[in-house]
Amino acid sequence: MSKEYDVAIIGAGTAGLTAQEEVVKHTDNYVLIDDGPLGTTCARVGCMPSKALIAVADDFHKCSFFDEYGIDGAKGLIPDHQRIMARVRSMRDEFSGGVIQEMSGFMDKVIRKRAEFLDPNTLDLGDETIRAKSIIIATGSKPFIPDSWLPFKEFIIDTDQFFELETLPKTMAVFGLGAVGIELGQALHRLGVRVTVISRRKTAGGLTDPKLAEYAFDHFSKEMHIELGTAQILGKTPTGLEVGCGSKRWSVDRVLIATGRRPGLQDLNLKNLKVDLDAKGMPVFNPETLQVGDLPVFLAGDVNGLKPVLHEAADDGTIAGYNACAGTMARFKKRIPLQITFSSPDIAIAGLSHKALTEKGIDYVVGEASWEELGRARMMLGKAAGRARIYAEPQKGRLLGAELMAPAGEHMAHLLALAMGANLTIKEILGMPFYHPVPEEALLDAFLQIATQITDPVSMPILQRIKGKPHG
Repeated sequence: MSKEYDVAIIGAGTAGLTAQEEVVKHTDNYVLIDDGPLGTTCARVGCMPSKALIAVADDFHKCSFFDEYGIDGAKGLIPDHQRIMARVRSMRDEFSGGVIQEMSGFMDKVIRKRAEFLDPNTLDLGDETIRAKSIIIATGSKPFIPDSWLPFKEFIIDTDQFFELETLPKTMAVFGLGAVGIELGQALHRLGVRVTVISRRKTAGGLTDPKLAEYAFDHFSKEMHIELGTAQILGKTPTGLEVGCGSKRWSVDRVLIATGRRPGLQDLNLKNLKVDLDAKGMPVFNPETLQVGDLPVFLAGDVNGLKPVLHEAADDGTIAGYNACAGTMARFKKRIPLQITFSSPDIAIAGLSHKALTEKGIDYVVGEASWEELGRARMMLGKAAGRARIYAEPQKGRLLGAELMAPAGEHMAHLLALAMGANLTIKEILGMPFYHPVPEEALLDAFLQIATQITDPVSMPILQRIKGKPHG
């Protein structure tokens, strides 16, 4: 006889754990199912270990400018790749261990088995079946390797395997210039690995604005070897692989596949839900409720393919957890979109991207900023690069979105998202202080450009007159 639960959650990553936090507010009769390693994608193979490696690479890269600073001897410094990777793994284990420790209070609710659907309320766990009034799918995403490359798998590293490397290879090809490709590719290059990056598009870090995408591609191409075209694996060599792009060929020790991740739906037997699946096996679901069709099934986190970033996955877990326990479906308004790539300079998109604005047919004006000649950026050797394009509605100049590549861009993206969330007009934004000298100062140029293009005129400078009697 099957065990009965109010809610079953498949997947103990960020979305699944956040769903558990919401579900437990409503019922103690739930179960969390996961047969893989615990600790969340972010802590084990994503956000955290990659930033640990990037921090080392960026600090070591500063040595190349020490002569200009007037500091001698830096050229004698040598990165010990084995010790670097050991430190990264140590930090990784600490982060993922913290997540597992947080689960200790409800480990009696965790089943370490693989789940498949028998119907919308029943899961096959291999040696038992369980039934649940609602089921949350939070199985995350997985790296994708095309079938034609599988014969070379011994020399291929995906993003789930990268941080298990005991040391770094001497040469590596990186396929893809998205967030992971540019982050790890640049870090590897700065640590002395001979890197060849192959990108199908002339962009980097997910930028969609054609002007900014081309600028970013050209900028990173000056630092490391980037080829534009379709990546190929042509065969094995005595020590690795021969890879190609167009008519060009290289021999490398390893290939890092950074062409994206796919929702982890393949092993769930979703055909038993009796709903339509698209070509990638994704069922139709409501992005505001996360409900699959009219079934008691919900898709939360990276598995739904909407926005594969941690805070969005956490929000999805809360939404799915709430609706899985509620009598009626509640629709939720999402936060201002925000994505950051931790390259150097940072790449970020806040609010609507250029692509989203274009596809939605939204009218906008644009202001541009540059860090190439900014005094503060020039003081920090190697940082005087970057541009931003900020989009605003043409009436009062309320910000719609922004794409940027900038030093300290991770912080500016948050400020821009905050302005969008507060629905500030350009007049209100220009009423805020812009300190000198800081990298954020460059944004003022973009805001002033927007102010000259909107239909509601803005006089400069903007100062708030204090009402009442002046004080001596």
